[in-house]
Parts: sequence; C-alpha cells; structure tokens
Amino acid sequence: MMALKLTCLAGLMGALMPAYAVPLQQTSLPLPSRIVTQAVANGTYIENIAVRANGDLLVTLLQPSASVYTVREPFSHSPSVSLVHTFEGANGLTGISETSPDTFVVAAALYPGLAAPYQNTSTLWEMKLSCTGEATARKIVHIPEAKLLNGIVTIPSYRGAVLVGDSLSGVLYRVDVATGRYDVVLDIPELKPIPGGPFDLGVNGVKIHAGYLYWSNTDRDLIYRFPIDRLGYPMQGAKVETIATVKHASYVDDFAIDRQGNIWAATDFDNMLIKIGTDGRDTVVLGSPTELTVAGDTSAAFGRNPLDKHILYVTTSGAPAVPVNGTVSEPGKIVAVDTRGRF
Repeated sequence: MMALKLTCLAGLMGALMPAYAVPLQQTSLPLPSRIVTQAVANGTYIENIAVRANGDLLVTLLQPSASVYTVREPFSHSPSVSLVHTFEGANGLTGISETSPDTFVVAAALYPGLAAPYQNTSTLWEMKLSCTGEATARKIVHIPEAKLLNGIVTIPSYRGAVLVGDSLSGVLYRVDVATGRYDVVLDIPELKPIPGGPFDLGVNGVKIHAGYLYWSNTDRDLIYRFPIDRLGYPMQGAKVETIATVKHASYVDDFAIDRQGNIWAATDFDNMLIKIGTDGRDTVVLGSPTELTVAGDTSAAFGRNPLDKHILYVTTSGAPAVPVNGTVSEPGKIVAVDTRGRF
C-alpha cells in the first residue's frame, strides 16, 4: 500500500501510460508476463484492483490522492487509462469490491505518508459508474474506531453487504451498504497482528470462495479460512482452518483465488507472486526479491473477458518502502501474468 502518481489521458496528474507493444518478459519463468501500464513518476503506489464485467480494470491509489483509475481493454495491444473519481476528505484508498454491476465499495482514509492512517478518518464509499464510465460517489459510513480498513469482499449470496478487514485492529466488519450499519462479526487471534511483529499487520486480503471466507495474515505469513452463512456471518461453532503457511515470503498481501481453488498471493516487500496449491504448498511463479518484475506487488485479480480469463492482473507499488536491493524503486504498474504459462 502506498503511492501512485497517475494522470488521466488528458494529462490531469501525470498518469499511467499504456505499455504499447511491450515484449513479453521471459526472465522470471515459469510464468511469462507483460506490463499493461505503468505510472510515469517514481515513488507511486497502486494498492488494489477490481475487474468490471466488461473486462476493464479499476485500480485504487494509496498516494498521492484518493483516486480510482480505469484501464480499458487491458488484454489489448493498446489499453487506455483515465481517472474515474477522486474521493473527498481522504488522500489514500485501499480495498475495492463490486457489489452489483458497475457499483463498488471503496475504503478511504487520510494517511501521513507510508504509514497507518490517521485515526478517526476511515470511511467506506459507494461508487457507481454510468454506461459512459462517469462516476458518482455516496458515503456509506464513517467508522471512527477503525484503524486500517484494508481488504473488502462482497457477500456473493447477499450482495447488499460487504466484509471488511481491519489490518491493525485485527477484526472483521460486516457493513450493510444501503444503511451503513456495521458490526464486528469476527474477532479472533488469527485476524490479529503479532504483538511486536515485523509489520504490525494482521488480516490483509479477504476473499469468499465456496462458502468460506479466506484471509491472509501479513505478520503470520498464513492463509486462513472460516465458513460463513449466506448472509456473510461466521457459522456458529465452526473452527478456523489454516490453509497454508507461505514459506517463500516474509510478507503476504492481497490475493486472488482461481476456479480450481488455487491461491495467487502478492508479497509486497518480497517482490514475488506466489501460487498456493490446494495441497497448501506454495511456489514462486514470478519475480524475486532482487527483481523489479512485480516490485512491491499488492493485489491480484483475474480477467473477466473471454480473452483474458486466464490472465492474472497484478498491481504493484514499485517498492518505495523497501527498494529492491536497497536502492532501486520504480513507478507502480499493472502486470499481466499468463497463468497457463504462455501468452
């Protein structure tokens, strides 16, 4: 999480520029990748990603502004990038999740740089896109006690509510999108940061798959799951399951789950994309601590167009907080990874 110096195509802020005819990167096998688009200024940070039904990408910025950008036709040779919306009363965004077609919930707050947000500034917004791509925003709720609202996931069988992880408090909120009513529905050790831990971050990414809530815990390098009911509430009497220990990374950020149940995890400070199989074993499939290939990767999402359902789109920060080899960082970018192993 942190900054992204972007502009729209008209030159509003110095934007992500489409990567025309970028050659495939074969240096980080087994999976080939290509840069879809990259910011023009160093020290920028793309935080999270959602994919629209039409296949376009939406990405949130943690810095320098609380903005959402779109990447149109990311599977094409000439994707275009433009500003969608900048939220008031905040300077950074984290999670984003689609609740209905072209309607999204976004987490916003005020941040003092590369650090936790100022307290009493965490807010959830609803953003709606018109058929022309214009956005309107409505404040859902301000959660004064929240410390760091991060991952957001919509409840598939009840799309009027979302689950939101608080990485610093180590709790899970359930929020009614229409009314703004919220409750802490899960408060267990597996959501918490480790006291005195390396990053002071507990629950990070959150996803729902096959009736289970999955989440990553950054401090613990673990992936957990817990069964939930159709309304998104934890099943009474159920126990937390540890799905995987991520052995090849020291930092686990957000992730995506494919149709087979494999988990594709971003590792931020470790600059790697990791695949966790259904047997719990993790494999580095792209990048390394000494490469810029996915430097500071923060989140991932699969394409929704027939042309790119096998493509995993990975967002990066460019490693401003922990530069590669101690000195090298770059503007944040979006990387397309062919999970079949070829383009």
